[in-house]
Amino acid sequence: MIKKKIIFHYLFLLVLIFILSIEKIKLSWEISTLYNNNENIKVELDKLKDLNLKLTTQYHLENSPAIIEKIAKENLGMAKKRPKKIKYE
Repeated sequence: MIKKKIIFHYLFLLVLIFILSIEKIKLSWEISTLYNNNENIKVELDKLKDLNLKLTTQYHLENSPAIIEKIAKENLGMAKKRPKKIKYE
C-alpha cells in the first residue's frame, strides 16, 4: 500500500514537472515573439518619424508666402497690386 502511494506521488510529481516544462517552453516562445514584434514596431516608428519630418518640411516649404507668390505670378499670371496714387490739387 505504501509503495503504491509513493509511486502515485512520484507519478504526480512527474506529470506536474512535465506540465510546467511545457508551460515554460510556451512562455519562452511568447516572450521571443513579443521581443521580435517590439523590434519591428521600433523600426516602423523610426520610419514614420522620418516620413513625418519630411512631410512637415514639405508642408512648410510649399506654404511659404514666397512660394505662393511665385506660383501665383508664374502659373496664374497674377501680379502684386500696386497702391493707387492720389493726386492732391
